[in-house]
Amino acid sequence: MSRSVLNTAVVGSAFALVLACAATSGARDDVPLEIAHRENPESLDAREIKYYAKQFKAKCARCHGLSGDGGGEESAGQKVPPTDFTDAPFLATRSDGQLFYQILVGGGEGCAMPAFGPDSDHGWTEEKVWHMVAFVRRFVAPDAGGETR
Repeated sequence: MSRSVLNTAVVGSAFALVLACAATSGARDDVPLEIAHRENPESLDAREIKYYAKQFKAKCARCHGLSGDGGGEESAGQKVPPTDFTDAPFLATRSDGQLFYQILVGGGEGCAMPAFGPDSDHGWTEEKVWHMVAFVRRFVAPDAGGETR
């Protein structure tokens, strides 16, 4: 087998593995481009970090786990496993806009994640959703200081 064919096979296999992992993470890939490319306009101060830690514990931890690792008490047996927010390589593949959209409208087909946006039962404002995006990012960068993006 030639080196170029082998390299193509290795790259193709790696790409397929990334797609397979993304497909089982619960991450949405149908985010409108105008949202997917948005950067988080919000940051968190120390008081907000405490507030969003409580929100995460109350609303998200049962599936995503207290540590954000996707291993909450209700994660077992879900058709689409909850996202592991401690997986830095995976989280690096998700834009702020993608995370925002998933929290706003909920999980895709087969995913148990509810919507949290203004039109949902939770009724979070877009500002609150952006703050939660900033909080979720802290699972891979917990020492980001008093403020984080």
